[in-house]
This record gives sequence, structure tokens and C-alpha cells, in this order.
Amino acid sequence: MSQPNPEHLTDQNDAPSTLRALLVRLGADPANLQADRQDAAEGQANLLQRILVEIEETILPRQLKVYFGQTKVATLRVCHRRLLSLDLVSETGPSEQTAQHSAPQIYAQRLRHLVATTQDTGFRITRQVCDTGVETESCSVAQLVDSLELQHQDSRLNGFLSMIRADVDAWVLQVEDASQHSSHGPAVLTRQLTELAGLDQISKQKRGQALKLPEKTPSYLVLSMSRETNVFIAWDQVETLLVAVPAQHLTTVSTVWHSVFSTQ
Repeated sequence: MSQPNPEHLTDQNDAPSTLRALLVRLGADPANLQADRQDAAEGQANLLQRILVEIEETILPRQLKVYFGQTKVATLRVCHRRLLSLDLVSETGPSEQTAQHSAPQIYAQRLRHLVATTQDTGFRITRQVCDTGVETESCSVAQLVDSLELQHQDSRLNGFLSMIRADVDAWVLQVEDASQHSSHGPAVLTRQLTELAGLDQISKQKRGQALKLPEKTPSYLVLSMSRETNVFIAWDQVETLLVAVPAQHLTTVSTVWHSVFSTQ
């Protein structure tokens, strides 16, 4: 594997402060380090921040494993302050189209999903020596942070939809005051979703409020379309998203929702 150039690892102007911060951390009172571990175990530490620090401080190839209690939930490979891979153990993680997303975008989505599933659960991170393997895609902490911020700033319902698209049968996305709305899926399903969205608009006109609680935004509601299919209705600001979700994928969709909106 080719070695990254030093300027790719950290800005030269920041090198002294970065080294100083690392030395301070390594020279910290063991009692403080134990307190940090205790905070993490009790769910009082920031998992995302802790993972980013681990990546930034790792030079030699290391495999990091994230545990919630005794359950392993993620495995990362890191080298030269770059994330080489990030795999979630859960099979209900977001589905990505790798051809349409860059490595930082994919890893950022997975990190958001991982953080959302903590629900204040205690965690711990272990480290062990590993091979770098065949490097395909990698990214720096700065690229991860940029992707996380872009996902935060973009239309959140669009971001949510992109993460669940592979797990749904049809969807309709409507924007207030827009002349056209987007949709995808079988005509029968998209028509049913559009009609349901129309009922939502009628409710607004007659009662001054939608099917949702007006003070709750963003928010979502799950309705049953049939034994096999549910309708997931989500509202955020001026957008309404209606999704036909197979019953077996409803848990995945709900989990992804919380990964996008729980920290907003």
C-alpha cells in the first residue's frame, strides 16, 4: 500500500498542537483515563467523538472493535489517521449504493446509524494489531466530518430516503408550494400514497393541522396498508414523505430514521 504524504495526514501548522494534545493524552493521570472508560461504559460519553479521536490518533495499522455491553456492533480498520474500513455487525444498517456514494459518505452514514443505535447504551472500544489488507477506499477524519456536516445540512428527508431506498416498495416526496412532486415505484402504490398525502392536505385545510401533531417536527407516523405493507409518513419542515414499506423492513426504516434525526 502506498504511504500517504505527510501533508495528507495533518496540516503542518497544526502538527505541533496535534502532537502536544496527543502527548497530554498519553501522559494523563491513569485515574482520568479510568474515568473516561467508566463514562463510556455508563453511556455518558460521546461515541462519535470517541471514534473520531481514535482514528485521528492511530498511526500504525489497528483494528478497532466497538462493543455495546458485551455485544460487538462494529469493526474498523485504521492506519495513518485514515479509516480504511467500517463494517456494522447489524444486518439492519442502511443500504448504500456504493457506485453513487464516496467512501466518506458511506462511512458517515454508517457512523450516524451506529451512534443512533446506542440509545445511551454503554460502549467500549478495543484495539489490536492488524494488517492493512487490500485498501480500496479510505478517508481522513476531516473528510468524515465534512460528510457528516453535509448530510446534516442537506434535505434531511432526502438523505433519509437515500438510505432506505433499497428497502421500500414505493415513495412519494412532496414539498409545500411546489408545482411538482417526486415519486417512484409501481403506479398503484404511488397513486395510493399520493391519495393519502391528499387527505393530509385536506386535513390541513379543514382543521388547520395535518395528520401529525403540529408541534412535533420532524416526526413520523406508521399506518397499516395491508398485512404485508405499512405506510411510513414523515414530516420535516415543508416536506412530507410517504413510503410503502414491507412489514419485514419496518424496523430497519425506523432505525435509520433515528440515525438521521435523533441528534438534530
